[in-house]
Amino acid sequence: MSSKTDEERRAEGQAYMRRAWFLYLNDIEPTRPRLFRYCRKLTGNVWDAEDLVQETLLRGFSNLALEDNRDIAWGAYLARTASNLFIDQTRRARHASMEEAEEPSAPPQAEQTAAIRDGGRKLMTLLSPQERCAIVMKEVFEYTLAETAQLLETTEGAVKAALRRGREKLADPTPSTRPAPSEALVQRFVDAFNAADVDAMRDTMLETVTAEVFALGTGRGLDNIDKPDRWIGACLNGHSPDPTRKQRAECALFEGVPIVILWRRFGDGPENMEEFWRFRDEDGKIAHIWDYCACPETLEEVGQALGYPVVTRSYSTYQGELGQD
Repeated sequence: MSSKTDEERRAEGQAYMRRAWFLYLNDIEPTRPRLFRYCRKLTGNVWDAEDLVQETLLRGFSNLALEDNRDIAWGAYLARTASNLFIDQTRRARHASMEEAEEPSAPPQAEQTAAIRDGGRKLMTLLSPQERCAIVMKEVFEYTLAETAQLLETTEGAVKAALRRGREKLADPTPSTRPAPSEALVQRFVDAFNAADVDAMRDTMLETVTAEVFALGTGRGLDNIDKPDRWIGACLNGHSPDPTRKQRAECALFEGVPIVILWRRFGDGPENMEEFWRFRDEDGKIAHIWDYCACPETLEEVGQALGYPVVTRSYSTYQGELGQD
């Protein structure tokens, strides 16, 4: 009979799942650029594309135990997963938009009214999700009709019909409608970060702040994420004890959204953009942090748009730093 406590068994289970997760990330890493391009074409903007990539990776990982085929073609498997997620999300968004239009409610503020109206109009004029998936698979990634039909779990005739309907209707890139954080708040955080002033950094955040490092982990609560081995400590230490690594933060505007660029250099070498962070604020403080250090395609797109030199790192690099070898 096992003498382990429930807490010990949970810790063992978490460690096992993290090892399995990193093995999975290492396996799919060669297909990630193509997956990102596919999601980028489907969603129309970089933020929604990266979110769809992350949802796809999580869904793909969770469904692996149900796969009978052990010789999985990752490209097709993840493209099919992304397609299903995108179609489901678009249908839910349209349904929610129609419900809002049908149900009376208290009059919202003028800005909120405009956002709802513009968002609803955009949703209702979008290409259907099936048409968009078919066009991206066929014309961007050059899948055959048979391959596209198999990935979308439909017939070749249905794919042909979707292509015919959608070729003239494909929407322009869809701008993200997410609210941008206060630029002044982001600059306050940057100033505190560059001064290595942990108290000032804490003062920019809610007690319930969440720090989400895509694919690598999530910390919740200010007292949790400011420990030396957690988000604030890891960022201040450059994710590495290497004393030759120098870094600084910068507030930059990408498509009108203030983000935090993290510049790093080794010794006297060149300075490069290695990661960036995006915030959501509430009541004048940071409520959610998204860290894109392990999102190479998103890093490259943002860096290219800003004219900044970018260095990306593989999942295995972070795996070693997190002690998951």
